[in-house]
Amino acid sequence: MSRRLRTDARLLPVLAAAVVLFGLLAQKNATLLQAGTYAAIYAVAAIGLSILLGNLAQISIGQAGFFGIGAYALGYLTTAVSWPGAVPPWLQFVLGTALGTVIAGVLGLLLGFIALRFRGHYLAMATLAFGLIVVGIFRESRALGGAGGIQNIPFAQFGAVPISGGAAFWYAWAMVALAALLSTNLLNGRTGRAFEAIRNDELAAEVLGVPTRRMKILAFAYAGALAGFAGSFYASYLGLIDPGAVGVSLSIDLLLMVVLGGAGSVSGAIVGATIIGISNLYGHNLENWRPVIYGVLVIAIVIFFPRGLIGFVHFPKPRARSKESTPPEVARIATVRAPVQTTPWLVVEGATKRFGGLVAVDDVSFALQNGSLTALIGPNGAGKTTLFNAICGVARLDAGRVLVAGNAVTDWQPHRIAALGVGRSFQNARLFAEMTVLENVVAGAFVAERATFVDDLLRLAASRHSGRDAAERARAILAQLRLEHLSDVLARDLAFGDRRRVELARALAAQPGLLLVDEPAAGLNAGERARLREDLNALRERGTTMLLIEHDMRLVMDISDRVLVLRFGRKIADGPPALVRNDPVVISAYLGTTA
Repeated sequence: MSRRLRTDARLLPVLAAAVVLFGLLAQKNATLLQAGTYAAIYAVAAIGLSILLGNLAQISIGQAGFFGIGAYALGYLTTAVSWPGAVPPWLQFVLGTALGTVIAGVLGLLLGFIALRFRGHYLAMATLAFGLIVVGIFRESRALGGAGGIQNIPFAQFGAVPISGGAAFWYAWAMVALAALLSTNLLNGRTGRAFEAIRNDELAAEVLGVPTRRMKILAFAYAGALAGFAGSFYASYLGLIDPGAVGVSLSIDLLLMVVLGGAGSVSGAIVGATIIGISNLYGHNLENWRPVIYGVLVIAIVIFFPRGLIGFVHFPKPRARSKESTPPEVARIATVRAPVQTTPWLVVEGATKRFGGLVAVDDVSFALQNGSLTALIGPNGAGKTTLFNAICGVARLDAGRVLVAGNAVTDWQPHRIAALGVGRSFQNARLFAEMTVLENVVAGAFVAERATFVDDLLRLAASRHSGRDAAERARAILAQLRLEHLSDVLARDLAFGDRRRVELARALAAQPGLLLVDEPAAGLNAGERARLREDLNALRERGTTMLLIEHDMRLVMDISDRVLVLRFGRKIADGPPALVRNDPVVISAYLGTTA
């Protein structure tokens, strides 16, 4: 569990106690109860936006549109639809809420698909356009009341008892509790770890096997569903809904709530929604100045408190587990062999990649022998990393094909290739900077986990077991590479050599059958290189097939079973190290000519 999630886990019971105390003290004050109810309704919508913004770095200024969809669905079904007499009012409310939530979630899926085409401020503009379209439809639809909206929406009912006044306060905060529980479950599971990896480095996450597009779409759908859920009760509680209530100003308010409390934090969204919700109700005397005040507040928060108000809350870091406390299961996981594969793990046939007029990889073909370590060498600019990118799906070949474990993967996305059992490190280590070493390695186990979005959301047994096994595997690998003492260190604080070795550990977390290692010895001192040699030999002994890019010729000649040499994108030599070392073409092209 990350530090932010641990903070949430400690704060949520505190916030729950504060809500109960507030509710008890405000029982005879209708205005306070109303303010608390609005705060709760906004908090449900803000939690979804907080996940989008803080855990996936996806900004949305269209959440009010989803809020309005839930509100209008409830309003229409309870006022314009003729229900059979056997359907009681409370069931009408339940069905209206369910339908509004589902429609908002489905449209969230649609917006997620659209959002994948945009980044940065273009994404914000696209989501803003969605919100404007939704409001425009509400305003022009006669069936939905046009500019006047839908009036006389009945109160929600619990049996025969209307949910209003004090009952509405408790019901609204029960909604918050449900949203907080589901969201915390999600963020603590495999899905949440994938979200965090995407936020830190989308390309690295994709190469580790995280389907980044799918995860973003799911996040948009979930945030939309929560906003629709909140909107449904808003319409029932207020008794009406009109287009002005779900305009751009509400989207901006929700965004301010998240930024104020702390993006990516469930408790932060609740705190921010409470502050803004109560301010909106009590700030009518400053209505004209409210946009100015909120604008200044956003600027101040972003500049001086980038982590929001929750950023002020600090808890002691958990004590690192000692090597002696490692459970027996960890040692067992550390010795698991690579997956057995009868067909070659990697076959490259006529691979060609061009960048304009430059041919980076020129008709390269080879096949790796399973369980062997093959070195790929050549001068800088020879096309080695480009070839790696083509194998992993990061770059598309212009000609030729790549087969991984017998599958033609030339046009596959990186996460699909990783799921076949392909691990990879980068020429410049791409760790998840804001995650600890242990969290980085756990993220690497994504393709080895089997928990689904629903498993995580409901915290089913598959989710609990998946997270526990991933953590055990990560600790085992860190111990195996003698990195366990760095478990709680943020990746951004690591020394250069440690970054290299942690990235290797992360790649191993998925127990790959094929491992692509890009210049692992670069920047390492003599002791670190000796440990790297031991680690690579140990991996080969366990059956891992490896393709290694490296400029340290002593290391290459000592550990390689086979050496491939590229020059200007073409393969000029292929064979055992001793043969390649003495090849005149290689000496001339790469190692230098003799006097």
